Parts: sequence; C-alpha cells; structure tokens
Amino acid sequence: MKHHWISALCAACAMAACAPAAEKAPAGSPPPIAAGADRDAHGCTGSAGYTWSSVRQSCIRIFESGLAFQPDVSQPQSAVLQAFIVLSPEQGDAVTAAELFVPGQTAPIALTLVHTPEGDIRPTVLVNQAEGVEVFRYKDEYILEVKGQRFRRQSDMTDRLHQIR
Repeated sequence: MKHHWISALCAACAMAACAPAAEKAPAGSPPPIAAGADRDAHGCTGSAGYTWSSVRQSCIRIFESGLAFQPDVSQPQSAVLQAFIVLSPEQGDAVTAAELFVPGQTAPIALTLVHTPEGDIRPTVLVNQAEGVEVFRYKDEYILEVKGQRFRRQSDMTDRLHQIR
C-alpha cells in the first residue's frame, strides 16, 4: 500500500512537470482585458470594431457606416489603408455633417460642408483647412486629399456625397 501511494505521487509530479507553465503577468501590470470589456468613454467596444462618431452621436463600425476611399496607387508614397467619411444623417435626408477617419489618426477629423455653385467642373464638397483636407468631385469619382495624400472613390448619382450641394 505504501508503494502504491509513492508511485501515484511520482506520476502526479511527472504530469505536473510536463504540463505547460502558466504564464504570469509581470508584477504591477494590469490584468488582461476580456474580449468585449474594452469600452471607451462613450461605451463603444473597440475590440468589436466600434468607435464613437460625433456626427452620428453613436458607436459605429466605420467600415460598415462610412464611405470608403481607396488609396491612390499612382502616388509613390501612398497610404495602404482605406480612409472613411461618415455622413449624418445616416441615410435619406440631406447631409448636414461629416467626419473623416484616416489611417494613423487617433481621432476623426471634422469636415465642413461646402456648397458650390451648379456647373462647377470640380466642385469641392467637404473641407477642413486646418487639417489640410479637401474632398472634391472630378468626373465620376470623388477625390479625398489629406495633407497631399490622395484617396479615391468611384461614384454614381446614388452616392450620398451627391446630396451635398
């Protein structure tokens, strides 16, 4: 009986030695955040892709709610990620506000609506002069310029940007 207890103890020690070591966080570090528990000041869950939109006054996923602008590949040092413009209201009525989400920016950039005269061959529709941002229409696309960097969006007459006039 004594032998049986010793062999059971040896087996338990062998299993413990083979088990992967539990990772310990360095002393003084915060505990890990559970998925979905990373709400910001507005209650948006970043790990689920939500961010605060001041023009919509709600948490949104910019890739679902925003108008995507592709980086201009003709520029040698162009961005590799899309930029997004979020318009308010969400749909339907005339656009009253807009904001820009640009890769690398920590916060969205507020945009001012520009009402250009009918017949303008290159109408500017949104700007933020302090941030060096301009959105204008050229033929069948919208061009977004952010501090010399260009993004493009193919457009048709159903595009919400056409509601800015």
